Amino acid sequence: MRAIQIDQYGKADLLQIRDIPKPSFKTNEVLVGVQYSGVNPIDLKFRSGKMQQQISKTFPFIPGWELAGIVDKVGDSVKRFKVGDAVYSMPNSMQEGSYAEYISIDENEVAMKPETISFAQAAAIPMVAGAAYTSLVKVGKIKPGQKILIHGAAGAVGFFAVQIAKNEGAYVIGTASSEGVDLLQSLGVDEIIDYTKTDFTTVVKNVDIVLDLVGGETQLKSFDVIKKGGQLISITMPPSQEKAEGAGINAVFVYTNPDYEMLEEISAMIDNGKLKVNTPMILPLDDAIKAHEMIEQRTAKTKIVLDVKNNNFQ
Repeated sequence: MRAIQIDQYGKADLLQIRDIPKPSFKTNEVLVGVQYSGVNPIDLKFRSGKMQQQISKTFPFIPGWELAGIVDKVGDSVKRFKVGDAVYSMPNSMQEGSYAEYISIDENEVAMKPETISFAQAAAIPMVAGAAYTSLVKVGKIKPGQKILIHGAAGAVGFFAVQIAKNEGAYVIGTASSEGVDLLQSLGVDEIIDYTKTDFTTVVKNVDIVLDLVGGETQLKSFDVIKKGGQLISITMPPSQEKAEGAGINAVFVYTNPDYEMLEEISAMIDNGKLKVNTPMILPLDDAIKAHEMIEQRTAKTKIVLDVKNNNFQ
């Protein structure tokens, strides 16, 4: 099978396309023929070595942990899938990745693909929609009427976080650059703050939840706008527990784990029209280097997926 591998940590040009054997699979796993693989900033962190303290990789390894494809084979103990099922997944990052024509995945990390969207769209969803769902529903336990501030609301995770918050009946305040204002208006955000023109601390106070998708100084300033008993939820960096205690709030760092039940819920929301899905930028598998460089250089205007099976690039 064709796959992208890396032999050492470093720059994007270390990504190599190779022909390697198909992976074996265990009794509790499904072998998926990958149609498209999502490309995410976490892939770049693994490639560069920034994640090696948290998760050490054995070289060579295949990056990519987000995909949509078709079940090719099933293990003997697999109950939820059969050969030919259209699925999508966020496999756990301990295993080999999805920049490959085939990947073996624990069935508990796989769900049926939403029926109303394409494979390319489905491959762009699990990690980002999963991060939004985990942060707001699982951890934040968001409730109707709550006021929530979402930093980076026009980004890939923010796009889904805004919709999930609105679906739950929350009052949503979103920060974005000038380029993201139109998108947030189309999603029905109640208050939009262009952070290039306005310091959010001057116009926001007493929110129930801050969802931090930005980090850095933005996170530090967010402690001042949350009411006592509220929550700061971040997917970018662990919040200061000292500052949280001083502000009388709960502050947590969220890591999204693979979860088929969560993916099934996201599928249902998409198929029921409760979650809009964007069309990603599609590049052939051979352009994995270009995809990584576009993310590093911030020239990608939307999510990138790799066309593994050459569906569009014959």
